[in-house]
Order: sequence, then structure tokens, then C-alpha cells
Amino acid sequence: MSARKKLGIDGENLAAKYLESLGYSILERDFRHRLGEIDIVAEFKDHLVICEVKSRSSGNIDPSLSVTLAKRTKLRKLYEVFITQHPSKLRMQPRFDVISIIFQQNDAPELEHIPNAF
Repeated sequence: MSARKKLGIDGENLAAKYLESLGYSILERDFRHRLGEIDIVAEFKDHLVICEVKSRSSGNIDPSLSVTLAKRTKLRKLYEVFITQHPSKLRMQPRFDVISIIFQQNDAPELEHIPNAF
């Protein structure tokens, strides 16, 4: 496994644990479709949370800045696919969150959660 892939998996694992610690219920991880992938789908109160996780190994660039307009558009389309496959979740308000994680060499990871990011 490449270092980049491992960093992404580690970031998604940390993000899922973080969300669970706040009371989120993780419904699905790595939801895949030909259009792309949703990192984490979770339930929180009356929200269906579509969460994009961005991880970096240094703090030079904010990871959340890499969630481009194209990526946001793709996530909205993937939400529509998810909801057609899980119609019982239609009653829930959709919310799009971003979690950025910076893994510093000798420090604890720095996590930032941006609820309702777009």
C-alpha cells in the first residue's frame, strides 16, 4: 500500500472515530458508485451527513482547500445516488461536512471539522 493511500485510510479512520465520539452514527464508509466515492455517510440528529475527509502529512496547505467546486458538485450527485438506494433516509436533511486532518511528524494529528461546509 502506498504512503498516500495509508494516509487517506488513517485519516478516514480518525474522522469516523471523531464523529462517533460526538454521537454521530456511521451508516457507511467509502460509499462507491461509478460517479465517485463518499468517504463517510453518517446520521446526526435529523441530518444525513455526507462527509469528505482530506488528510495531509504536513501543514503547509489546508487540506479542506482541496474540496473544489467540481468535488462539491460530485458529492451532491453522489448524495442523490445514495438517497435513491436508501429511500428511508429521504426524511433527513442533507448536510455536507468536511473534515481536514494534518498528520504532523511528532505531534498528535490536527483535526478540523467544518459542519455544513457547502
